[in-house]
Amino acid sequence: MKHADILNPPIIADLVRLQANARPDKIGLSFEGRDFTYAQMNERSNRAAQALISLGVKSGDRIGWLARNVSTFWDVLFGAAKIGAVVTPINWRLAPPEVAQILEDAQPALFVGEKMFVDALPDNARRGDYRTMLLEEGGDNCFDTLIDEQDATEPDYQASTDDVLIQLYTSGTTGLPKGVVLPNRCYHAVGEAGRVADIVLPRTDDEAALHALPHFHVAGVNFGLMAIARSMRIIQHRQFDPAAIVKEAQGAVPLNSFFVPAMIMMIMEAAKAMELSLARFVGISYGAAPMPEPLLDATMKAMPNAILTQFYGMTETTGGVTVLDHDDHAPGKKQRVSAGKPLPACAVKICDPISGEEVAQGQTGEVVARADFIMDGYWNKPDATSEVLRDGWYWSGDAGYKDENGFVYIVDRIKDMIISGGENIYPAELEGILARCPGIADVAVIGIPDEKWGECVKVYAVKRVGAEIDEEGVIGFLKGKVADFKLPKSVAFIDMLPRNPSGKILKTELRKRESGG
Repeated sequence: MKHADILNPPIIADLVRLQANARPDKIGLSFEGRDFTYAQMNERSNRAAQALISLGVKSGDRIGWLARNVSTFWDVLFGAAKIGAVVTPINWRLAPPEVAQILEDAQPALFVGEKMFVDALPDNARRGDYRTMLLEEGGDNCFDTLIDEQDATEPDYQASTDDVLIQLYTSGTTGLPKGVVLPNRCYHAVGEAGRVADIVLPRTDDEAALHALPHFHVAGVNFGLMAIARSMRIIQHRQFDPAAIVKEAQGAVPLNSFFVPAMIMMIMEAAKAMELSLARFVGISYGAAPMPEPLLDATMKAMPNAILTQFYGMTETTGGVTVLDHDDHAPGKKQRVSAGKPLPACAVKICDPISGEEVAQGQTGEVVARADFIMDGYWNKPDATSEVLRDGWYWSGDAGYKDENGFVYIVDRIKDMIISGGENIYPAELEGILARCPGIADVAVIGIPDEKWGECVKVYAVKRVGAEIDEEGVIGFLKGKVADFKLPKSVAFIDMLPRNPSGKILKTELRKRESGG
């Protein structure tokens, strides 16, 4: 495929319309034994649109969505887009009170979810000022049944590029999640950047997108849309299951997937335990967290046919800021540990977080981006929006720098920086070194209060199976590799690091351990 063949309509609902017209009989989606052609996907989205209209959902209304990766999500996403309504996926891994908080914030006109998640919610969340319907349950209150009962007439609505396609809630690693408002124009702009940059181009007509990222994550939405735009069949998994993914990779179909690094590590561990090959992967995109070099080397060895692509971005930037191409992953290249270069039509600069001035090349500051795919803002939070959107630039909160060739390196979160005796210490630097320690499987570094220095370094580590490493061994591995003031004062070994669904380590949870919270 050439990049000219990638579909990128200004109105995202037109993706299924265009595919239904050009390739009506091609399978666009497979889910748990059922296949849907592009013509059927377009018809299903029309039925979903008519179902929403029958329930009184109007342009601008939010549709709360609490479900794993069921195929109906794509019907509703495109169906809602065809009437200007906004799908609002909610993280089903959150505790019921947290889901209730998001529902209260989103103020949906309709709430749809899987029964087990809906039943777990507090009474006020299940009986809010909105209609609640269930998925896959059958009966009068089943949303799938309602869709099936509608005709497939195209809705009479003229969509706009300013119509909001989706409202995704941030991971909430620090504070309550915020609703990120992403209109059609953001998806068109980021899609055009990916098209121009030749990102994720299938090499054969039968290449399929193995999709296991949650739909409440920006990459979970984006990867599905990318697949449809590239005429790749989506093989939809209800949720991430490493063993199921390894089994999927034993078929004849070449697989293209998007994972976070923690997922890749689990897939490779499952493949090793099952004594099965991962050679059918021909494309691996990753993001949401950096890829430690040892894991990168292991991935390239386990998936020798895969083209690797790293994306750096966030929900607020529709998932896109920079991209690291496959060739830049090659062993020996300095930039293989970078986040890559800015996407086309995206400007990235590094600024002092206090003064706002751009810093010199090689100096660390806050990563700031400007592009047409920056969010409209946070839903009903003008103050929070103005904190991060300033004069057309998005302030990411990430600490990073640029090298002489324009590659962007992410050092850490600005808020995670440790200040010890007036010296700045970036946990990611230490974590990158400790990732190469033979006895450590996973690691996180935080700052803890210290009477003398203000803060000092503490390491939380997960031992590899059979490893006998202790605190002295961890500190000894770092000695000589970093300045003495960066060395940890203590090391704690735990069974598993806390992570959010995006794979990011929840350092707030580790800090709570220190404070007894």
